[in-house]
Amino acid sequence: MPITFSLISNLFFFGFTLWLSAYLLARASKKAAVWLTAFGLLFFALVIGFEVVWGQLPDSLLLIPALLWIGAVLYLVPEDQPWREGAIRSWIFIALPVLILTILNRWFSFIAILALIACSVVIARLASRSRFKNTLAVLTVIGLFVALSTGLLVLPLNWLPRAWTILLLGLDLFLLGIAITVWDAFEEGERFRSHLLRSFVASLYYAGALAALVILAITIDGAITQGKLIALVSVIAFGILTQTFSNPIQATLDRLTAPQEDTINEQRKTLRETAEELPRLSLLTPQEMDQVEFARLTRRALSHLGDLPKLATSPLIHLPAVVSTSADNPLDRALRLKMLLVESIQRLKPQGSAAFGTTEEWRYYNVLYYPYVRGLKPYTRRNEQHALDEDSRQALSWFQNEVPERTLHNWQNTAAKLVAGDLRNR
Repeated sequence: MPITFSLISNLFFFGFTLWLSAYLLARASKKAAVWLTAFGLLFFALVIGFEVVWGQLPDSLLLIPALLWIGAVLYLVPEDQPWREGAIRSWIFIALPVLILTILNRWFSFIAILALIACSVVIARLASRSRFKNTLAVLTVIGLFVALSTGLLVLPLNWLPRAWTILLLGLDLFLLGIAITVWDAFEEGERFRSHLLRSFVASLYYAGALAALVILAITIDGAITQGKLIALVSVIAFGILTQTFSNPIQATLDRLTAPQEDTINEQRKTLRETAEELPRLSLLTPQEMDQVEFARLTRRALSHLGDLPKLATSPLIHLPAVVSTSADNPLDRALRLKMLLVESIQRLKPQGSAAFGTTEEWRYYNVLYYPYVRGLKPYTRRNEQHALDEDSRQALSWFQNEVPERTLHNWQNTAAKLVAGDLRNR
């Protein structure tokens, strides 16, 4: 098998899309849009890796990244939009039948192409009233190119050679992943450039060094066999995934080699994650933020209250009340910020001796204190009733029986504004 342009481009986009999907997954974001984009990139990488080794797969399978991107767009829609939940449910039920119909007849992919174009229109409308206008405008353009490249590849048009359409789709998906990374970083109040570049260079170093050994063997032997292609794809994937998920791998090794040292292992994990997160720390100071931005970042900090490495990257660690009383250490500042946030939450508690209440004056305290300080998960089964004290059990019952999830989200946004106001006054 000779070295061809198709082989080189496939290996190129296999490595790039695998790295970016792993990078997005390693962010451990709570946003469904990030996860769906990551899985779309991952599936594209797997298809390309499979084709490098075993030959061409049906083009209809490459509709899957587009279908996942449609879901990502729907999750980008603000939760206060009444049609959002219905659209997401429709996507969940329709995506698989559209894929199956496309496998049977490729013209059915036209449904997904139209949906992609509609998604680009949705993003364009979001951009007009979002704080991230430039990023969403770029996403709009990239979404249109994803629709175009997917159509050229999946529809039976044969306007361009398949190698070129694969290249176009791979490039569009890669740019889409970068744009989602930028959006997620802005949403979290983080920088992204240095951390993204560091991850890319490290992955290139590890994967490139391992791939060079296989390429050297191919050069010496003078032939590309299927076994060598398997080895080449495997070492590229191994180098990328080992670097990108180095922290979870090290945490697993700690548990395996020293299972009795739980405290030390947990401390090592916290220090590793903090060191990994620090390049994302924004240099923006709270004094430069307007009231809306400060409240938004306070909301983000509250959602990371139990995650010190994440809290260490919040711009709120530059608050004078944090800087003046903390050592010049990111974990100390994160702990101080956590204390300030908890104190502000406690100030929302109505005066009196009661530990819990369900009246209107209790709502803003309850929706922050129990989910974020006490760690309750009102709408999941992770809460062990026997491990909860009496007021936590009452709070859990109140959430589940009287507070819809969307109402909880709205109350938390309002409560975060109150906490933000308290922080600014201090």
